[in-house]
Amino acid sequence: MSDLDRYELFVCLAQAHSLGQAAEQLNMSKPTLSKQIKRLETDLKVDLFSRAGYRLTLTPSGELLLKQCLRLKRELDDTRMMCQQLHQEPEGALNVVAFSHFAYTLIFPKLKDFMNRFPKLQITIDTSERVPDFERDQVDIAVGFSLPIPEENTADIVQCSMGTTEYRLCATAEYFDQQGGIPHCWEALQQHRYISHTGRKRGLIKLQSGPQTLIPYLEVNSVSSMIQAALEHVGLIQLPTYKLAPYIDSKRMISVLENLQKTNEPVYYYYPRYRHIQPKVRQFIHYFLPNDSRLIISSL
Repeated sequence: MSDLDRYELFVCLAQAHSLGQAAEQLNMSKPTLSKQIKRLETDLKVDLFSRAGYRLTLTPSGELLLKQCLRLKRELDDTRMMCQQLHQEPEGALNVVAFSHFAYTLIFPKLKDFMNRFPKLQITIDTSERVPDFERDQVDIAVGFSLPIPEENTADIVQCSMGTTEYRLCATAEYFDQQGGIPHCWEALQQHRYISHTGRKRGLIKLQSGPQTLIPYLEVNSVSSMIQAALEHVGLIQLPTYKLAPYIDSKRMISVLENLQKTNEPVYYYYPRYRHIQPKVRQFIHYFLPNDSRLIISSL
């Protein structure tokens, strides 16, 4: 019997709390199951169960092992599912979180054809401007975010670059007139009224020299709200060029300190590592995020 088999026996026994019940579920004798669990405890050099009569309870070491085994079991179940569905049509729930701009420019224009190709998928698209909690929200893929995943999640989430973008810092001419003129250096900028996005680190400014912060004059939870507030002369905003170009080109906003702005900021999509081979996720990436998607983003 392999080590993997013994771990699966351990999970069954840990959840059943009874040697007899677990043996019945596994269709094996109690002595055989007991022998295999003792073999596992010997190999690990720890006691996994406390025995009180016919009921078994996990030791602290057993609790830790069960948590890890359940995680591995989810990955193994996903792998088995992938093997079963490798040549089958993707089906089931596909939960997508997409930054609104990329939902509107990359996904929605091609969504009808994608859904016609894969009619067994039940697709949910959330255009919230936030990096999701993949485990809690049961998200399959997130698209179009410039924030890298936290270091503590790197083992669980796959992060892929869609391309790069550049940033602009803008406000209206009327706003700058009210503030006594256009800032020409970082020190002068600190006296201005900055409009920040609640999804970013508070007051974050992305510069070529590295991230900086300003005390926010106003915080809002969407890019459209940032732009509208700036158009109403409330303050200045920093956003990717593809969001601000129409306002700069039409002279409704003025771009300042361009020599300081971040010009090579990665844009990512993410998906849970243990789900990365599911057919539904693979087909979504292949259809909406092809290898030349960097060209799409750089031209937005």
